[in-house]
Amino acid sequence: MKKLSKITLLPYVREAMLGLGYTEFQDCMISNANLFVKNEGDLFLTIGFTIHRFYGDAFTFSYYLSRTTNWAECWGDIPHRLTYVRPGELMSIHEREYLTVDPNCKKNPQITDMWWNAFNVDGNYDSTSLSSFVQTIRLTEKRVIQQPDVCEKIYASKVLKQIYDDVIGTIQQMKSGVFLEKFEFLPKHEVKGTSVEWFKAAETYLKYHSIKANLHKVRFLAMDSARVYYMRFNS
Repeated sequence: MKKLSKITLLPYVREAMLGLGYTEFQDCMISNANLFVKNEGDLFLTIGFTIHRFYGDAFTFSYYLSRTTNWAECWGDIPHRLTYVRPGELMSIHEREYLTVDPNCKKNPQITDMWWNAFNVDGNYDSTSLSSFVQTIRLTEKRVIQQPDVCEKIYASKVLKQIYDDVIGTIQQMKSGVFLEKFEFLPKHEVKGTSVEWFKAAETYLKYHSIKANLHKVRFLAMDSARVYYMRFNS
């Protein structure tokens, strides 16, 4: 069976994801094959993909609902059992049995962990699997935000509020055009579509507000801020 990679996964799902109204962004998470983001009111619904570590052509995805666009933040008081979910968790046994192309789920529809094969036995992209994948998103994406109390718990999270405040602060810093004279964590060129100016804005914001900065934090904040700006304010 042909082995799947981040490079070969994206052409398989990209057209479908864009057709479903998602915007594609490159992501700085090494294990993630880009992010696809959609506005959900004042929140963002982000889809990230995972490739199976044992079955080389299989992939799945997870939804992440939050106030910004970083994927799979699950610490502190973040209500991750509601915000970070696989599609199968939002489906009935009958729906999983009907839509799945995963033989393990076919044998036992109570399994909520659904996987799709990108390639058929001939090594070509599998159109049947892609159709199942698209139908699954259409069925489940609205159910993420419809979960009881999910929005209230997101807005009650102090961690998510701080992340949101940092992103909005960085966007405001970017708009002001006022930056530090010297930087510790500035890349030499744009990183995965995010310009150097966003990294300047992120590091400047953090240091102006006496928030501890490191390479990881500056990078994630810069890229999250750039995505939020594009999705929410650049219209």
